[in-house]
Amino acid sequence: MKVGLSIGGGVGALDDIDPRHLAEDGFSSVFVACHERDMLWHAPRAADFARASQAAGLQVYVVPLGYGRVIDPDPSIESLYVREHPHNCQIDNRGRRCTKACPNNPSFLEWFSSNMRTLAWLLECQGFLWDEPSFYSARGGWGCRCEYCERLYYAEHECELPVDLSDSVVRFRRSSMTMFLLAAAAAIQSVDRRLSSVVMPSSVLTTREAGLGLDELNALAGSSAVDQVSAYASWHTGGPSMETAIGTTYEAVSEATSRQDKDCILWISGSPAPSDRLVDALRVAHVAGVEHLVVAGYQSLVASPAYAKIRAPLAQVIEQLR
Repeated sequence: MKVGLSIGGGVGALDDIDPRHLAEDGFSSVFVACHERDMLWHAPRAADFARASQAAGLQVYVVPLGYGRVIDPDPSIESLYVREHPHNCQIDNRGRRCTKACPNNPSFLEWFSSNMRTLAWLLECQGFLWDEPSFYSARGGWGCRCEYCERLYYAEHECELPVDLSDSVVRFRRSSMTMFLLAAAAAIQSVDRRLSSVVMPSSVLTTREAGLGLDELNALAGSSAVDQVSAYASWHTGGPSMETAIGTTYEAVSEATSRQDKDCILWISGSPAPSDRLVDALRVAHVAGVEHLVVAGYQSLVASPAYAKIRAPLAQVIEQLR
């Protein structure tokens, strides 16, 4: 089993990380968050880190964040594109503009594809992770009803786009998001056809809400826009046990991907806190058959002062499970 580590915090966090130390601790891959604003001014620093990681023997995956906020699960992360191009943002079913670009808007799609090609050219990596791509959804409101979505829906159904979130609208939003991912994959693979397109559907929202969710794994895995499917296994007090969360999540994803001869990646949260039982979680994942496990993330685990206490036993377990 390969064990990876996600690294957030922007390029400022990368300056303090030596990839060789991560490799010494047994990690095989790093998933590097690349924020829209950071890449505008500091892309060379991210590129240097990617090269150093590759040299240390780590597989590198780029995780674009903030780009129009279409593939960004964190609403606190800014997007300069959204701020400067509000006319290209989604319109909800009440006629209001949302702070989320529309994946059907041709201007945004051209801008996004261009930026992804640039990232693929600058950063030496194994692939890109599209993190929870979604349409706008909140408190009964949904997007998008912009002119481009209305035109596309009319061309497909020969009727106006409904105000209610009907089944036909749900299917339209799902297909629109799939086409967006296809354009994203085409953009990076036009630079290097070997780059993998990894999709992590929302673990909180359903397909009806987001456009893509864990409830549509078979359709997602069958898309040519997807080379690998990633999923987050979470557990908390009052919810499923750690063993159940890991086992059921991986079983559902691997069942869908194996039918298409594709791989899956499982994510878990991790910290040195005894309550997180990180070492036990790795063993459980290995028994469940997980081949690539990613721990989120660097800030909560490796950067923690308490990491020194867990570092040796964690490295030992990772070595045993390879």
